[in-house]
Amino acid sequence: MRRYEGKNGSAGLLFAVTSLFWCAQYSYTQFINPELARMGRNAAFMGLVSGAYGLTQTLLRIPAGMAADRLGRQKPFVLLGCLLTALSSGGMLLFYRPGGFLFFRGLAGAASAAWVSFTILFSAYFPHQEAPRRISQLNLANMGGRLGGFLVVLFLAPALGVPSAFAFSLTAGVFALLFGFFIRETPTGRQGISLRELAEVSRDRYLRASAIVAVLAQTIAFSTYAGFTVNVAKALGAGDAMLSWLNIALLLPTLLVNWLLTTYLIHKYSARALVALGFVAGCLYCLLVPLAQNMGQLLAIQTLGGCCSSLTFAALLGQCVRDVRRERRAVAMGFFQAVYGIGMTLGPVLMGLITDWAGLKIAFFCVSGFAGVSAVLAWRMMDVPPPKSNQRAEPGSLPAGQTGE
Repeated sequence: MRRYEGKNGSAGLLFAVTSLFWCAQYSYTQFINPELARMGRNAAFMGLVSGAYGLTQTLLRIPAGMAADRLGRQKPFVLLGCLLTALSSGGMLLFYRPGGFLFFRGLAGAASAAWVSFTILFSAYFPHQEAPRRISQLNLANMGGRLGGFLVVLFLAPALGVPSAFAFSLTAGVFALLFGFFIRETPTGRQGISLRELAEVSRDRYLRASAIVAVLAQTIAFSTYAGFTVNVAKALGAGDAMLSWLNIALLLPTLLVNWLLTTYLIHKYSARALVALGFVAGCLYCLLVPLAQNMGQLLAIQTLGGCCSSLTFAALLGQCVRDVRRERRAVAMGFFQAVYGIGMTLGPVLMGLITDWAGLKIAFFCVSGFAGVSAVLAWRMMDVPPPKSNQRAEPGSLPAGQTGE
């Protein structure tokens, strides 16, 4: 933990709070669709619940970032995010019915809008030139918290029932909030980001292209491996523990490929090529999932989804601000993260509608075709050469391998 000490040890504490925060956000997600199905809801409603998570953070991410910048402090928004994630888990546990899931999953999306404040606060504890590396390190807390949550729920849900997963998430959120109060922050005294600055940054060609391609990537992700793949697992007879294994099978290759991206791949190959390859992997994934005959096959296919996630979205998140001046990169990242939320919203809604209309297998085949088209679009749209005055690997570029949800 020494390498995360930062000022007054607050960086290490924020690292722990981040782990708890993402543990609280995701430990129960694999049970939402099966529980809604048990309550008699159709796939369209399942997609609406999943889409609510993307919608609220899309609407709130830029206003939250602007408010934090005007205030000159990030800690209040970190605490607010922790409070909202605890309330969302507790709300779903208390109002354990379709309407409760819809409202409080939307509240979880509002909590995720605070993620930018987590990253900015963590990087502020270290020298400015270390910011990209430190943000990448914080992503370890993000994915590590999810993995830890899945492992706990793997044993908890079969023993105590599915509602215990929501109770566990509530507990993690409460501890994140309590520990967060002890984080120290030095106010920056900044005056705030203007809408004019935001509009100017959004004119960057590479940033716009990356944001649009990220919408495509998130559409695929929240339609399939972060959405309706669990429905396929239930159709194959998966129990509560196996649903957690499904997420673990997705997350482990995500961690591995993220590591390969940051240490090797992004330095040897262009982001354009890696993203296009990721969409090809997504195309194959969506083609194979509905053809799985048992859970062993589905778990193996799920690892391909983890590769798709890293090669598309993580690479995009790491490189989207390539051509943006350093002092405007926080604004650019806020724009990028707000735009890609469109895919998190529309993807599961459309997937649910297609599933109700033509069946789950056809829906996956449709997304497979969409991923194939996205590979071509990504290859063409990201063909934007960097400015001659700007080196591709300019110090301060955010590393591939972040996760933004």
